[in-house]
Amino acid sequence: MTIDMKPEALLWIDTETTGIDPEHDQLLEIAIRCTDTHAETTYGACHRIIRPHHLDLTAMDPTVFTMHTDNGLLHDVIDADPQANSPEAARNAIEETIESLAQRFHLIPAGSNPAGSNPAFDLAFTHTAGYRIEHLLDHRRYDLNTIRWHHRFTNQPDPMADRHHTSHRAPDCIQRDINEHRTLIQKETNQ
Repeated sequence: MTIDMKPEALLWIDTETTGIDPEHDQLLEIAIRCTDTHAETTYGACHRIIRPHHLDLTAMDPTVFTMHTDNGLLHDVIDADPQANSPEAARNAIEETIESLAQRFHLIPAGSNPAGSNPAFDLAFTHTAGYRIEHLLDHRRYDLNTIRWHHRFTNQPDPMADRHHTSHRAPDCIQRDINEHRTLIQKETNQ
């Protein structure tokens, strides 16, 4: 339990974007999933495809363009209903879900992202896009990249080195991170 007497929960977050600069690039997909600290129970989730009002595909980083073409995200974005999948509709859905969860849990942002220091990477994009969620989240972050660096610095093998790849779709990345977290918990508790 935390000082506010609500149980702690991990809020897994992942975004897919047109690039890695939150000041210039746009959100294309966002997913959140709230679990207990061992990631055994899911308390809530939300996933949205985002169709930006103005999307210039020629301005996208070629690597990101190829990745999101290959994984089908760009097709889903272009095919999405402009109103139901607007940036505002996605923001409202995510904010409402997090507000509801924050009434019951002390939310700790969690995740990992090779493009940045997730959840900081994802929260930077949500902040720039006007999401009002950070006041509902713990100021500390559970960043799986830090744990990977710790393993490297202490000459330990990365337990997820061969299982880090995903489709680069937000729900898949969250599931990968949850699986990694569960593996780490199991390793720590079985020693």
